[in-house]
Amino acid sequence: MTLRYRHAAACIAAAAIAVASLLLGARPALAHAIVQSTQPRIDEVVDAPPERIVMRFNEPVEITFGSIRVFDTNGDRVDTGEADHLPGEPDTIAVPLEPDLVIGTYTVTWRVVSADGHAIAEAFVFHVGEPGENPEGIASQILRGEQRAERFTAIIFAVARWVTFAALLVFCGALAFVVLIWRRASADAAVRRAFARRWGAAALVAWAVALVGSLAGIVLQGAVAAQVSIAEAFAPTVVGEVVGTRFGTMALARVLFLSLLLGVWFTWKRALAPGDEWSASPPAWLVVATAALGLAALATPGLAGHAGTSSPAVAGVAADTAHMAAAATWFGGLVLLLVGVFPATRRLAERERVRVLAPMIGRFSDVALVAVAIIIVTGVYRSWQEVGGLAALRGSTYGSILLIKLGVFLPALVLGAINNRWTKPRLRRAAAGDEASAPLAALRRLLGAEVGLILVVLALTAFLVNLPPAKVATTTSGPFVADVRLGDHNLDVLVDPNEVGENEVHLTVTTPAGAPVHVKDMRVLFRMPEQQIGPLVGKGTELAHGHFVVQGRQLSVPGEWQLEIVARMGRFEEERATVRVQVNR
Repeated sequence: MTLRYRHAAACIAAAAIAVASLLLGARPALAHAIVQSTQPRIDEVVDAPPERIVMRFNEPVEITFGSIRVFDTNGDRVDTGEADHLPGEPDTIAVPLEPDLVIGTYTVTWRVVSADGHAIAEAFVFHVGEPGENPEGIASQILRGEQRAERFTAIIFAVARWVTFAALLVFCGALAFVVLIWRRASADAAVRRAFARRWGAAALVAWAVALVGSLAGIVLQGAVAAQVSIAEAFAPTVVGEVVGTRFGTMALARVLFLSLLLGVWFTWKRALAPGDEWSASPPAWLVVATAALGLAALATPGLAGHAGTSSPAVAGVAADTAHMAAAATWFGGLVLLLVGVFPATRRLAERERVRVLAPMIGRFSDVALVAVAIIIVTGVYRSWQEVGGLAALRGSTYGSILLIKLGVFLPALVLGAINNRWTKPRLRRAAAGDEASAPLAALRRLLGAEVGLILVVLALTAFLVNLPPAKVATTTSGPFVADVRLGDHNLDVLVDPNEVGENEVHLTVTTPAGAPVHVKDMRVLFRMPEQQIGPLVGKGTELAHGHFVVQGRQLSVPGEWQLEIVARMGRFEEERATVRVQVNR
């Protein structure tokens, strides 16, 4: 066996082992960390000062960048030591408190990294003895500046994910194009040289962008998770901590596979040259190495995100990888037609150009048809995994963005169908001399429109991966928390424990600056329109200035409830707000 073949065999073996280990090592989880319980409970009034804060989540959480901070009403820290997991409980973290806390309100801010790599930060309050002068706590003052900085970094991160996704698909799609479409092309040496040059440049640029984007993602993940600036996230300690997470491990794996694929790219570039020993029939090992390493690279986004934490994880990752491979074949092929095939054949006479393009467009159209079918089947399955039902689709941000993505995908599907059913037959007739002109200009416009629509779909996908799946957002157990507008004021709503039976609905009204607002009385109208229940009236009891609680068993059926909050601000002044709550069993 020559050195070239031994190297190729090593690449195939390494890729196969890597893909198998990634798939078999993927463990199911619930895909987004949600608080299930706290000690003390959210907004609870305790008689004696607690010794520690304990938080239990619906799945194991990483505390590499995690923290629990506890503040008194003056903004002074009262926690001592570092947050840590309870022994043998990876889903539970705790932090000790100073002894003998004084009477008043305390604010707990917490931050963890969920199994799918998302950094999650929220806050709650509890009271020792009785609520203090500021019963809603100081979370808004603590988190406001941090959230503003994080929002900027999150936008940069989303753009980086979008560019990395697109580049990865173009590069893998370029490799698929030479395997499935170009290597059987009937073209002269000049066209082959022109295509090889353009194919090599386009694939290399996409490879470089995907590689740099993967490395940049490690830094940006560190900035988001550690709450530091992008410049500070380059610190070796921050990068090292990211590498120790699922996200960081998959990013490094992608860099490894891309590095191996560079050798594959170079080999194919040589094989495309006219007169090369492989130009007519590339060896099987090169095709297998291309497929194995390409699939391994395309599996890493799913393993780092929702697919790797859905149950069953192996099916989720396999479907996501097939989805990515089909998308790469379709999207990458479109790009290569526009930047490679059309320019490479530009100098040919029109009849000769049509003779070269017609069979190639026909093969691509047939391959794209299969790819789109795979995209639809795997997309439906992955959507079912992440959404679970129509109620979750309607009642979550994830579901709304998914519907928008579908709305953009459908026109791209229509354009592909036009090319397959109208453009392809016309090109074939023109190549056979049965039609006077070929629709090359129209074809280029249609291909460009398809590429533009797919780029929008990829942008929405990059945004989706940072959202909690709809199934988790609407059905995960734990207290319900919402912040809505009540006239000109803010209204914080807490439903605890948000399960069928006895519940407490805490309502806190504040100004935009965070000061408590005087409210004469408060009541809640509980409705479940689907079951024709309600309105059930719950009267609020005032706990502190602007802070009311409604207690009772109004939430008697699992499902989506509408809570209409009615606040009497003055003798003749009333404000109303409505929230939707998914009540658990």
